[in-house]
Amino acid sequence: MKEVLEHNKCTGCGACYSACAHEAISMQFDNEGFEYPVINQDVCIDCGLCQTTCPVIHYDYEKRNSYSDAQIGYAARNRNYDQRLISSSGSIFPVLAEYVLENGGVVVGVAFDEDYNARHLIIDNKDSLPLLQGSKYLQCSADSITFKQIRKELVVGRLVLYSAMACQIEGLKSFLRKDYDNLYTIDLICMGIPSPKVWQTYLSTFFKGESIRHVNFKEKSVGWDSFCFHVDTDKRCFKERGMQNLYLQSMFRSWNMRNSCFNCPFKKAERISDFTLADCWGAYKLVPEYNDNKGLSSVIVHSKKGHNLWLQVTDKMDFKEIDIQSIAEGNSNLISNKPQTGGRSLFYNLVYKNPRKAFTVLCNPRRNIIQRIAGFVKRLIDEL
Repeated sequence: MKEVLEHNKCTGCGACYSACAHEAISMQFDNEGFEYPVINQDVCIDCGLCQTTCPVIHYDYEKRNSYSDAQIGYAARNRNYDQRLISSSGSIFPVLAEYVLENGGVVVGVAFDEDYNARHLIIDNKDSLPLLQGSKYLQCSADSITFKQIRKELVVGRLVLYSAMACQIEGLKSFLRKDYDNLYTIDLICMGIPSPKVWQTYLSTFFKGESIRHVNFKEKSVGWDSFCFHVDTDKRCFKERGMQNLYLQSMFRSWNMRNSCFNCPFKKAERISDFTLADCWGAYKLVPEYNDNKGLSSVIVHSKKGHNLWLQVTDKMDFKEIDIQSIAEGNSNLISNKPQTGGRSLFYNLVYKNPRKAFTVLCNPRRNIIQRIAGFVKRLIDEL
């Protein structure tokens, strides 16, 4: 087997890497900083299991549509105000997670490691839950993919809640090759997965010589709708409006995203997961009584199993049923891929050679305004 999948289609979910019984597959970084499966031809026996397991190769829309057997949408928020403050939106994930933990289960989510890379982490107690809360805008390291550990927990009958991107949920389900009644899955509406190498380049450029103690991509001290990017180091507390932050600008412009994210097959309202969570952008207008600017979630419950779990935790939430179409209108990334812009190649050609210039010049929020004004003036001249 020469390769599992074309480079521009691979999501890096790690399903092939986890499934290979001969350990012929390793995950290696490309020049943009994303991991891809590489096959050791001396070990590979051409069994084809890696391709059989790949969720992109075997994506079946009709099958995925059948999973959404009880689909319903909600605007919701956690009644625990303290939990909501450290979450990115309405803090629904910890409500579901606490139920699983209280019933002897384990929760799998994304945490920062000591270098502030993103890694999957399995927890079995509430004290560790804050580690999994909050956005981490970078791709998880593939060697932290915990599909095998999840399968071990499922086989012994333990409840498991797995929270990840839609592509990773697809990867897990393909790896397992069967449904488990004791598995609950949560995916998040995303615009795409940023490069961890770009993230580390940003940190080493703008926090050089500082020891980072804490990172919060969406801190709510100025409100949920105008969040702050927050970094604590041994020397300072850095806060900046999210829309002004240079790293987040590289993400909002789709420059630091994985190639496969521009043509993601999993961006559909119908999903294989039990829950889809996101900020309640747009739809919050339907529930003004719940919007205190400290976070509100859009929730899509896709399955009967998911709805049964939802009913177990409703006493911990304020919520109201809303139309799924209104969720999609406020979160277009549910169903639509972002376009790849010409600036992406320019950004990657510069960011590892002169990162300060790449961020401060190309990602400067004022650059968009100047470009729009220049475009407007050019159009006026052309019309004369």
